[in-house]
Amino acid sequence: MTKNYLWRGWLITLGLMLGAFTTFAQQAITGKVISGDDQQPIPGVNIVEKGTANGTITDFDGNYSMSVSGPDAILLFSFVGYQDTEQQVGSQTTMNISMATSVEELSEVVVIGYGSAKKEDLTGSVKAISASDFNQGSLNSPQELLNGKVPGVQITNSGGAPGANSTIRIRGDPLFRLPMIL
Repeated sequence: MTKNYLWRGWLITLGLMLGAFTTFAQQAITGKVISGDDQQPIPGVNIVEKGTANGTITDFDGNYSMSVSGPDAILLFSFVGYQDTEQQVGSQTTMNISMATSVEELSEVVVIGYGSAKKEDLTGSVKAISASDFNQGSLNSPQELLNGKVPGVQITNSGGAPGANSTIRIRGDPLFRLPMIL
């Protein structure tokens, strides 16, 4: 009976040791992410091990460091304005990545007070102003380019002195004050 307990103890110890080894079977990866166009580092690139929540971002110099589950791990590199890149880790400990810029035409997006949306998805009124719609002639500030072009928007100058603020009101509510720019 003592032998059974001894064998059980050995099997439990062996099982715990194997579990510990699989837990620590992670692989450390370091590297640098650069732009494919000008070979400059890209700060803030998101790097995620595919299929997990394990991830990091690049620092100001484009460098990163992280641990992955093993050599079968696939890293996904993503950043706004660049094409997403996937790379399998394999036996590498250093992975330097060159990301290509993504040149896609964006549909018209409207930034609103609590997020952004496509123009056709909005239920309120939207007015787009282009350079051809600007007021022409002698103007003292950039705000005067927009004056009277959008219904419900009033732009008033608080004074004629250089550096005086302007107030933009949308349907009576003050939106923000702009310093006069000459």
